[in-house]
Amino acid sequence: MTGLSPTRAAFEGFRIMRRQPLVVLAWAVFSLVTLPLLGLLVKIVLGDQQRADLALRSGSADPREILDMVSQLGGVMVLLIVLALVLGAILSAAIMRAVLQPRQRRFAYLRIGREDVRLLVVSLITWAAALMVTVIPGGVVALATALLAGTPAGGWVGFIGGLIVLGLSTWVAVRLSLLAPHAFMIGHIDPRAAWLLTHGQFWKLLGMVIIVIVSCIGVSILGATVSSLVGALLGSGLEDDIPRSVGGNPRVILALLANLLLAPVFLTLQAVIVTAAPAAAYGQLARGEALDV
Repeated sequence: MTGLSPTRAAFEGFRIMRRQPLVVLAWAVFSLVTLPLLGLLVKIVLGDQQRADLALRSGSADPREILDMVSQLGGVMVLLIVLALVLGAILSAAIMRAVLQPRQRRFAYLRIGREDVRLLVVSLITWAAALMVTVIPGGVVALATALLAGTPAGGWVGFIGGLIVLGLSTWVAVRLSLLAPHAFMIGHIDPRAAWLLTHGQFWKLLGMVIIVIVSCIGVSILGATVSSLVGALLGSGLEDDIPRSVGGNPRVILALLANLLLAPVFLTLQAVIVTAAPAAAYGQLARGEALDV
């Protein structure tokens, strides 16, 4: 086993973009096709009121609201979640192949097989772990803070409890960060082995995660900037004397179309950064292979 280089692992996604731009372009096309299809499915199977409720609650972090939304939508919501997870697993498996099995390049590393199913199960395990170490303890802290509201102890309970939940969540997330590439490579899911693989590597892996988060924020800002510039350039020659409404202003329409077309591309770039980093870290720790710069 070799040492882990956090920066080397964190920037593996950028190396893939540099070495195999056509492959990354194929992944972007995959996202460009599948994400609108998922949105179309939402529009077909959900009514206007259900879509409005989904839009209002999509950014909620309250587990009660999420569970209420799932219970109201029933099997439809479960189908949409499973389909989204399957599409994400297919793309994640392709990115891991590019990092850990670079010779299996056909079809831009995209497959539908057992690896995708394992990554889907890993996603469910990750959700369960988040529920156990984040949502439930966070709910307990929120309840205790509410019960002690108005007392000096209430603020301290909320502050210290929040720090404990944040620390516990971060620790578990980092220790389980190699579960997906570990399951991908060994052919079965073994959380204990993946957990042991990160022993003594917490701070290096945390550094890798921080670099990945900062990189994703940068890509997000770049995506928003490019979308705005493209929309402005496309609409620069159009007349301004049209009523300024979303339905009547060509510049607004072009800006929306540019954002619609470019958003899946930049989401794919973020997925490459997020998925390639732990795969590269696994390659360094488990196989001791030097990843080409």
